[in-house]
Amino acid sequence: MPSMLPSYLEVIPDPAASSSIAATSDRSASPTPTPANPISPASATTDLAISSAEMLSDDQVQLALAGIGKDHAVAIMDGGPGSPSLTPHLASITLFMPEAVLAMQSASAKSQFIKYTPSDEEKRKSLMIQAHGRAGSTIQDGCTSVTRVVLLSDPSGHVMKEPYFSEPSTQVWRNGFGATNECDDLIAKFSLKDVQQVKGAAPNGEFFVAVFSGTANTKTYKVKSKYQAKLGLK
Repeated sequence: MPSMLPSYLEVIPDPAASSSIAATSDRSASPTPTPANPISPASATTDLAISSAEMLSDDQVQLALAGIGKDHAVAIMDGGPGSPSLTPHLASITLFMPEAVLAMQSASAKSQFIKYTPSDEEKRKSLMIQAHGRAGSTIQDGCTSVTRVVLLSDPSGHVMKEPYFSEPSTQVWRNGFGATNECDDLIAKFSLKDVQQVKGAAPNGEFFVAVFSGTANTKTYKVKSKYQAKLGLK
């Protein structure tokens, strides 16, 4: 006899997951910093030296470490109210400016009584995007891995920029019987110079973030002016 119990999914918490997101209206949300790190300090490194012009100034870094700019982050949902932490089944992207990441890393270190010294990569003028794919309500429905994220000036991609760094982050989904699915989120970082080029070519300065799973464009998000204002992106 078939079981009548539902096989609803829940995401298994990741201790290294990004900050929780406070719900807002208009299907977007603003991250609330927590001690958890959105990205490992040592993971986003490159082989090339970063010039001082590409990094935040010493004063900007000190302000960020003191918590100034910690709210320069925003989440955009794929329809419906809520937030990535409260409605993890929905696809979403969360955008972080470097000062927000530094502030969260600093807060995490302080809560653990650890001395935190930002790397050059962490001080780089960049936009970090964490893209989360849709997950079905049951194991049978599966979930969607994100494999690529790009910036577009418009839906036709007149100006397109690839990230200089990207890294998958595995999400494990489990139902009440212990069955699991695994899918990957993607963390991508774009130089602010590239962001400004895309923004400058976008109508009204409102650019797009295209998310892919393999060769399929699963979702394209519009970064509206009000989101850019929340980020402090000028």
